[in-house]
Amino acid sequence: MRKKLLLLCMFFLLLCGCSAQNELDELLVLTGIGIDESEDGNVKLIFRAVNPHGSKSGMEGGSSSQSPNYTFTSEGKNIIEAFSNMHSILGRQPFYSHVTALVIGEAFARNKGLKDIVNYMERHDQLRDSYLLFVAKESSAESIMNVFTPIENSSVFTMESMFNITGGANTMADGIKLEDFIKWVYGDDRAGAAMGVEKVDTHSSSNLDTLNNIDGNLNAIRLTSLGIFNKSRLTEWLSIKDTRTFAFLTDTASSSAPYTIACPEGEGSISFLLKERNIKAEPKLEDGRIVYHVDLKGGVILDGLTCPPSLASQDGISSLQNWIKESLKQDFLEALENAKRSNLDYFGIKNHLYRNDTRQWEQMKDNWEQLYAEMEIKVNIRIFMESPGARVDNNEDES
Repeated sequence: MRKKLLLLCMFFLLLCGCSAQNELDELLVLTGIGIDESEDGNVKLIFRAVNPHGSKSGMEGGSSSQSPNYTFTSEGKNIIEAFSNMHSILGRQPFYSHVTALVIGEAFARNKGLKDIVNYMERHDQLRDSYLLFVAKESSAESIMNVFTPIENSSVFTMESMFNITGGANTMADGIKLEDFIKWVYGDDRAGAAMGVEKVDTHSSSNLDTLNNIDGNLNAIRLTSLGIFNKSRLTEWLSIKDTRTFAFLTDTASSSAPYTIACPEGEGSISFLLKERNIKAEPKLEDGRIVYHVDLKGGVILDGLTCPPSLASQDGISSLQNWIKESLKQDFLEALENAKRSNLDYFGIKNHLYRNDTRQWEQMKDNWEQLYAEMEIKVNIRIFMESPGARVDNNEDES
């Protein structure tokens, strides 16, 4: 028995404790990071942090009037110094595992670029690169991070949840993460892209009291089009139409993608869902030139229309189906032509050719700019209308 007790005591001595770990009340949970260029050209860092005392209500008969989130800012000559200065002003150890978004101010993205940010975050032992990447369009990251959005009370949570809402204008299902940007720019020799975000109203909403205003637009943000990067610097913004095409051709669109086109006569709109898609977008080297083949097959569910043709006849339905097909084809052609004019390969054409026709690509890659400028585009659209609408004839005479 003594031997057993002695062995048990020795076993307990070998057990590890938790002295080197941080307790929950010592951590500051961060949900978002913003980066701006300050007025004097320094790097300005913004942390969005959860206030552990800001959501108390109904506890011990009391409630909390504190904000559920706070933002902290610091500056430095570079990204390393800005992070170091930030850590010196926080009252708790920053905890990065719940960071879901990185927001870059447009001025910073254009003037300084993301190279130093990627370099720092790739090496940091706590920061990950699997969070969403945004650029504050015509604005600063701080203005976006300081918004108390309705419902969520946090612009960071709102940006993340927007991709789960069916019907968004950009049709993207999951957004673009920092790891996608890193892979494209530094792995695939491809132009990078990031989703734009902006405030719906320029009214200041950093004060928690503004949430009591019934006008939700005062505190709302919205996703915009894609920002395109040349290496690590932002160079241009795509249109919403080209952003939708990007989502389709890169297979990042939602499963039931909403789409709106103009009526044939130019007045009114046609809205529909493009679902059950089968799309192939493949550049190929043919006879010493690049030919980009796009083949789309899918079903259309009509949401609404405010123009002819009448859906009371089969001819009207066929006419509408043909117009939708031609409009999609024209959108795809324009988006690819715009990419050619910019001389930025954000569709990943070079990487696709390298992977699928390596030998021929190695012989022709030095002539890339001319090949890209003269790239031929072939688009084939095959769609069928699953649901033309309800019982009411859209051209019924009400006189």
